[in-house]
Amino acid sequence: MYKIKNLAEKTLNKKLLEEFLDFANKKLEVDKPYSVYFVDDKSNATDPLGKTAMYNPTSNSVYVYATNRHPKDICRSFAHELIHHVQNERGDLELGDASSPTYAQDDKHMRKMEMEAYLKGNMLFRDWEDKVKNQ
Repeated sequence: MYKIKNLAEKTLNKKLLEEFLDFANKKLEVDKPYSVYFVDDKSNATDPLGKTAMYNPTSNSVYVYATNRHPKDICRSFAHELIHHVQNERGDLELGDASSPTYAQDDKHMRKMEMEAYLKGNMLFRDWEDKVKNQ
């Protein structure tokens, strides 16, 4: 279903991450395979407004910037991008001019896509975290 690449071993607990990915895939009923890349970028990590994650719909790939981030924050970023993958599976992810720095404010469709990704991604992680803590 998914391939993990470039796992930053110091940043993430692989077993916990795989448990979350399995939970997320089942909960969201993900059908289309995708890859997850954990990017080690020290320069980005020093930028207070640096990149956290992105989804490439052409390659079905999630890129998560992992350097110096808390594992929970990394998982939340992954969950957000996984929602974009689900949107892409549904045929809803029409990027328009996603290269514009204000696409999430100017493009009404992408605004809706971002709202769904923030809400569902965060709730997905919260549901999994609560489940793990209460086992």
